[in-house]
Amino acid sequence: MGCLLVGILLMLCSASIVFARPSILRVIEEEAIPFTGFLLKEVFDQDYPGKIVKSNLQLDRGWYVIYQHESLNYYFGPILLRSTGEDYLEQLRGIVEEAVARRPDIRNYRLELSYEPSVSNTPVEADPESSSPSGLPQSSQSWGIFDFLRRLLGS
Repeated sequence: MGCLLVGILLMLCSASIVFARPSILRVIEEEAIPFTGFLLKEVFDQDYPGKIVKSNLQLDRGWYVIYQHESLNYYFGPILLRSTGEDYLEQLRGIVEEAVARRPDIRNYRLELSYEPSVSNTPVEADPESSSPSGLPQSSQSWGIFDFLRRLLGS
């Protein structure tokens, strides 16, 4: 399993050539995170192609687990609840740390949980007062019932 994990991360890093511009983001369902640890890259890409966006301003509102390495930008989400995002972040952190332990040259990556879209890419974890007790950030925009139902039903 460890060899597959290292292989996947190597392939993810080599795939960064495809995403040469740092502003290009690959948005993938958060349910794909557990599969990054053992699926071959070709199978992962086929099962979880995600979608490409040019800017974080084009993202749907929600929490994202963000993995960035060199020009590779993976945004897993949007996730409705911050607590769920924190669970996925810890899961991906474990997978990445295992890969880095096997391949120390994989470094200088960024892994965080962030509410998007945001104008500044400031990590949410660094500013705990930016969220309300419900786990949603305080903003002038509110989540409508249709946004909630759309996310809940996966449409």
